[in-house]
Amino acid sequence: MTNGPDAPQDESSPPAPDPGRPESDAIVPFGDRLDEFAQERFNRTDWIELAAAVILALATIVAAWSACQATRWGGEQASASRGAIEARTAAAQETTAFGSQVIIDVQLWTLWLEQAQIDTPENDNSESMGFVAERFRDEFKPAFEAWVALAPDGEAPPGTPFDMAEYDPESRARAEALNAQSDEFADQAAEANQTGDNFVLTAVIMASVLFFAGVGTKLKGRAVRLFMLTVAFLFFLGGLAFMFSLPQNVGI
Repeated sequence: MTNGPDAPQDESSPPAPDPGRPESDAIVPFGDRLDEFAQERFNRTDWIELAAAVILALATIVAAWSACQATRWGGEQASASRGAIEARTAAAQETTAFGSQVIIDVQLWTLWLEQAQIDTPENDNSESMGFVAERFRDEFKPAFEAWVALAPDGEAPPGTPFDMAEYDPESRARAEALNAQSDEFADQAAEANQTGDNFVLTAVIMASVLFFAGVGTKLKGRAVRLFMLTVAFLFFLGGLAFMFSLPQNVGI
Protein backbone atom coordinates (compact mmCIF):
# COMPACT_ATOMS: atom_id res chain seq x y z
CA MET A 1 0.00 0.00 0.00
CA THR A 2 1.40 3.42 -0.93
CA ASN A 3 2.37 5.81 1.86
CA GLY A 4 3.49 8.68 -0.33
CA PRO A 5 2.42 12.29 -0.05
CA ASP A 6 -0.54 11.74 -2.33
CA ALA A 7 -1.93 8.89 -0.19
CA PRO A 8 -5.30 9.71 1.47
CA GLN A 9 -5.19 10.48 5.23
CA ASP A 10 -7.11 8.50 7.79
CA GLU A 11 -10.26 10.41 8.88
CA SER A 12 -9.79 9.27 12.47
CA SER A 13 -6.38 10.89 12.82
CA PRO A 14 -6.22 14.39 14.49
CA PRO A 15 -5.98 17.42 12.20
CA ALA A 16 -2.59 18.84 11.64
CA PRO A 17 -1.87 22.05 13.55
CA ASP A 18 -2.04 25.34 11.69
CA PRO A 19 1.55 26.44 11.16
CA GLY A 20 0.50 30.16 11.31
CA ARG A 21 -1.22 29.95 14.75
CA PRO A 22 0.63 29.56 18.07
CA GLU A 23 0.18 26.19 19.63
CA SER A 24 -0.85 27.75 23.01
CA ASP A 25 -3.86 29.50 21.39
CA ALA A 26 -4.99 26.26 19.95
CA ILE A 27 -5.25 24.54 23.33
CA VAL A 28 -6.34 27.42 25.68
CA PRO A 29 -10.17 27.61 25.97
CA PHE A 30 -11.95 30.81 24.97
CA GLY A 31 -13.16 31.52 28.53
CA ASP A 32 -9.63 31.40 29.90
CA ARG A 33 -8.41 33.76 27.21
CA LEU A 34 -11.25 36.18 28.13
CA ASP A 35 -10.19 36.08 31.79
CA GLU A 36 -6.63 36.81 30.81
CA PHE A 37 -7.79 39.78 28.71
CA ALA A 38 -9.87 41.14 31.61
CA GLN A 39 -6.97 40.72 34.03
CA GLU A 40 -4.64 42.48 31.63
CA ARG A 41 -7.16 45.32 31.24
CA PHE A 42 -7.53 45.64 35.02
CA ASN A 43 -3.77 45.71 35.46
CA ARG A 44 -3.55 48.58 32.96
CA THR A 45 -6.28 50.65 34.60
CA ASP A 46 -5.31 49.53 38.17
CA TRP A 47 -7.60 49.58 41.20
CA ILE A 48 -7.92 53.40 41.40
CA GLU A 49 -10.60 53.52 38.71
CA LEU A 50 -12.59 50.80 40.44
CA ALA A 51 -12.39 52.59 43.79
CA ALA A 52 -13.34 55.89 42.15
CA ALA A 53 -16.36 54.25 40.51
CA VAL A 54 -17.54 52.91 43.89
CA ILE A 55 -17.12 56.31 45.56
CA LEU A 56 -18.94 58.02 42.69
CA ALA A 57 -21.88 55.66 43.02
CA LEU A 58 -22.12 56.05 46.80
CA ALA A 59 -21.73 59.84 46.65
CA THR A 60 -24.51 60.04 44.07
CA ILE A 61 -26.84 58.08 46.35
CA VAL A 62 -26.02 60.25 49.37
CA ALA A 63 -26.47 63.45 47.36
CA ALA A 64 -29.86 62.29 46.10
CA TRP A 65 -30.96 61.36 49.63
CA SER A 66 -29.78 64.73 50.95
CA ALA A 67 -31.72 66.57 48.26
CA CYS A 68 -34.83 64.56 49.17
CA GLN A 69 -34.37 65.36 52.87
CA ALA A 70 -33.86 69.06 52.15
CA THR A 71 -37.16 69.09 50.28
CA ARG A 72 -39.01 67.26 53.05
CA TRP A 73 -37.65 69.55 55.76
CA GLY A 74 -38.65 72.52 53.62
CA GLY A 75 -42.20 71.17 53.80
CA GLU A 76 -41.90 70.84 57.58
CA GLN A 77 -40.74 74.45 57.78
CA ALA A 78 -43.69 75.64 55.70
CA SER A 79 -46.14 73.69 57.86
CA ALA A 80 -44.67 75.01 61.11
CA SER A 81 -44.63 78.59 59.76
CA ARG A 82 -48.28 78.29 58.80
CA GLY A 83 -49.11 77.02 62.29
CA ALA A 84 -47.22 79.93 63.86
CA ILE A 85 -49.12 82.46 61.75
CA GLU A 86 -52.49 80.89 62.55
CA ALA A 87 -51.74 80.75 66.29
CA ARG A 88 -50.51 84.36 66.27
CA THR A 89 -53.65 85.50 64.47
CA ALA A 90 -55.88 83.69 66.97
CA ALA A 91 -53.85 85.17 69.85
CA ALA A 92 -54.38 88.66 68.43
CA GLN A 93 -58.11 88.04 68.30
CA GLU A 94 -58.17 86.86 71.91
CA THR A 95 -56.06 89.83 72.95
CA THR A 96 -58.56 92.17 71.29
CA ALA A 97 -61.41 90.43 73.10
CA PHE A 98 -59.52 90.71 76.40
CA GLY A 99 -58.95 94.41 75.84
CA SER A 100 -62.66 94.95 75.18
CA GLN A 101 -63.60 93.08 78.34
CA VAL A 102 -61.17 95.12 80.41
CA ILE A 103 -62.71 98.32 79.06
CA ILE A 104 -66.16 97.10 80.12
CA ASP A 105 -64.91 96.14 83.58
CA VAL A 106 -63.12 99.47 84.05
CA GLN A 107 -66.14 101.50 83.00
CA LEU A 108 -68.53 99.64 85.30
CA TRP A 109 -66.07 99.76 88.19
CA THR A 110 -65.56 103.50 87.66
CA LEU A 111 -69.30 103.99 87.66
CA TRP A 112 -69.55 102.02 90.89
CA LEU A 113 -66.86 104.25 92.45
CA GLU A 114 -68.82 107.34 91.49
CA GLN A 115 -71.89 105.93 93.22
CA ALA A 116 -69.83 104.93 96.24
CA GLN A 117 -68.45 108.44 96.66
CA ILE A 118 -71.91 109.88 97.13
CA ASP A 119 -72.94 107.10 99.49
CA THR A 120 -72.98 108.68 102.96
CA PRO A 121 -74.99 108.12 106.13
CA GLU A 122 -77.05 111.09 105.17
CA ASN A 123 -77.44 109.91 101.57
CA ASP A 124 -77.87 106.17 101.24
CA ASN A 125 -76.83 105.27 97.70
CA SER A 126 -76.45 101.52 98.23
CA GLU A 127 -79.27 100.77 95.84
CA SER A 128 -77.47 102.50 92.96
CA MET A 129 -74.22 100.79 93.90
CA GLY A 130 -75.95 97.44 93.93
CA PHE A 131 -77.55 98.18 90.59
CA VAL A 132 -74.12 98.78 89.02
CA ALA A 133 -72.55 95.79 90.78
CA GLU A 134 -75.17 93.49 89.32
CA ARG A 135 -73.97 94.49 85.85
CA PHE A 136 -70.39 93.34 86.53
CA ARG A 137 -69.15 90.50 84.35
CA ASP A 138 -68.89 87.11 86.02
CA GLU A 139 -65.10 87.08 85.54
CA PHE A 140 -64.81 90.48 87.26
CA LYS A 141 -66.98 89.77 90.31
CA PRO A 142 -64.49 87.51 92.20
CA ALA A 143 -61.75 90.14 91.87
CA PHE A 144 -64.13 92.93 92.89
CA GLU A 145 -65.33 91.04 95.98
CA ALA A 146 -61.74 90.23 97.00
CA TRP A 147 -60.80 93.89 96.53
CA VAL A 148 -63.73 95.13 98.65
CA ALA A 149 -62.76 92.67 101.38
CA LEU A 150 -59.42 94.46 101.73
CA ALA A 151 -61.12 97.77 102.64
CA PRO A 152 -60.53 98.97 106.23
CA ASP A 153 -63.60 100.15 108.07
CA GLY A 154 -64.73 103.46 106.72
CA GLU A 155 -61.99 103.63 104.08
CA ALA A 156 -61.64 102.79 100.40
CA PRO A 157 -59.84 99.57 99.48
CA PRO A 158 -56.21 99.96 98.33
CA GLY A 159 -55.31 99.55 94.68
CA THR A 160 -57.84 98.30 92.15
CA PRO A 161 -59.63 95.00 91.51
CA PHE A 162 -57.46 94.57 88.43
CA ASP A 163 -54.42 94.08 90.66
CA MET A 164 -56.02 91.10 92.39
CA ALA A 165 -54.99 87.54 91.54
CA GLU A 166 -58.67 86.70 91.16
CA TYR A 167 -58.85 88.89 88.04
CA ASP A 168 -57.93 86.36 85.37
CA PRO A 169 -60.15 86.54 82.28
CA GLU A 170 -60.17 83.45 80.10
CA SER A 171 -59.46 85.51 76.99
CA ARG A 172 -56.13 86.62 78.44
CA ALA A 173 -55.20 83.04 79.32
CA ARG A 174 -56.16 81.87 75.83
CA ALA A 175 -54.13 84.67 74.25
CA GLU A 176 -51.06 83.77 76.31
CA ALA A 177 -51.44 80.08 75.44
CA LEU A 178 -51.79 80.88 71.73
CA ASN A 179 -48.76 83.16 71.82
CA ALA A 180 -46.75 80.39 73.45
CA GLN A 181 -47.97 77.95 70.80
CA SER A 182 -47.01 80.39 68.08
CA ASP A 183 -43.51 80.72 69.54
CA GLU A 184 -43.21 76.93 69.61
CA PHE A 185 -44.23 76.68 65.96
CA ALA A 186 -41.75 79.41 65.07
CA ASP A 187 -38.96 77.50 66.81
CA GLN A 188 -39.92 74.35 64.92
CA ALA A 189 -39.87 76.27 61.63
CA ALA A 190 -36.42 77.67 62.37
CA GLU A 191 -35.11 74.23 63.31
CA ALA A 192 -36.58 72.66 60.17
CA ASN A 193 -35.04 75.42 58.04
CA GLN A 194 -31.61 74.83 59.58
CA THR A 195 -31.92 71.08 59.08
CA GLY A 196 -32.84 71.59 55.43
CA ASP A 197 -29.83 73.89 54.97
CA ASN A 198 -27.59 71.25 56.53
CA PHE A 199 -28.82 68.65 54.05
CA VAL A 200 -28.13 71.09 51.21
CA LEU A 201 -24.59 71.43 52.59
CA THR A 202 -24.29 67.64 52.55
CA ALA A 203 -25.30 67.61 48.89
CA VAL A 204 -22.62 70.24 48.16
CA ILE A 205 -20.01 68.09 49.91
CA MET A 206 -21.06 65.11 47.80
CA ALA A 207 -20.74 67.27 44.68
CA SER A 208 -17.13 67.90 45.72
CA VAL A 209 -16.68 64.15 46.07
CA LEU A 210 -17.98 63.66 42.53
CA PHE A 211 -15.54 66.27 41.26
CA PHE A 212 -12.42 64.85 42.89
CA ALA A 213 -13.28 61.22 42.18
CA GLY A 214 -14.38 61.89 38.60
CA VAL A 215 -11.58 64.24 37.56
CA GLY A 216 -8.94 62.22 39.37
CA THR A 217 -9.37 59.24 37.05
CA LYS A 218 -8.71 61.44 34.00
CA LEU A 219 -5.39 62.75 35.23
CA LYS A 220 -2.04 61.21 34.39
CA GLY A 221 0.30 60.00 37.05
CA ARG A 222 -0.49 57.42 39.67
CA ALA A 223 0.46 59.71 42.57
CA VAL A 224 -1.86 62.50 41.41
CA ARG A 225 -4.76 60.12 40.85
CA LEU A 226 -4.23 58.54 44.25
CA PHE A 227 -4.19 62.00 45.87
CA MET A 228 -7.46 62.98 44.19
CA LEU A 229 -9.06 59.70 45.23
CA THR A 230 -7.91 60.17 48.83
CA VAL A 231 -9.38 63.68 48.96
CA ALA A 232 -12.65 62.38 47.51
CA PHE A 233 -12.75 59.57 50.07
CA LEU A 234 -12.14 61.94 52.99
CA PHE A 235 -14.83 64.32 51.76
CA PHE A 236 -17.21 61.38 51.40
CA LEU A 237 -16.58 60.11 54.93
CA GLY A 238 -17.01 63.59 56.39
CA GLY A 239 -20.21 64.25 54.44
CA LEU A 240 -21.63 60.84 55.32
CA ALA A 241 -20.95 61.33 59.04
CA PHE A 242 -22.48 64.81 58.89
CA MET A 243 -25.59 63.48 57.14
CA PHE A 244 -26.13 60.73 59.72
CA SER A 245 -25.83 63.30 62.52
CA LEU A 246 -28.94 65.06 61.17
CA PRO A 247 -32.54 64.03 61.90
CA GLN A 248 -33.90 61.91 59.06
CA ASN A 249 -37.44 62.57 57.84
CA VAL A 250 -38.66 59.24 56.53
CA GLY A 251 -42.39 59.79 56.99
CA ILE A 252 -44.71 58.78 54.17
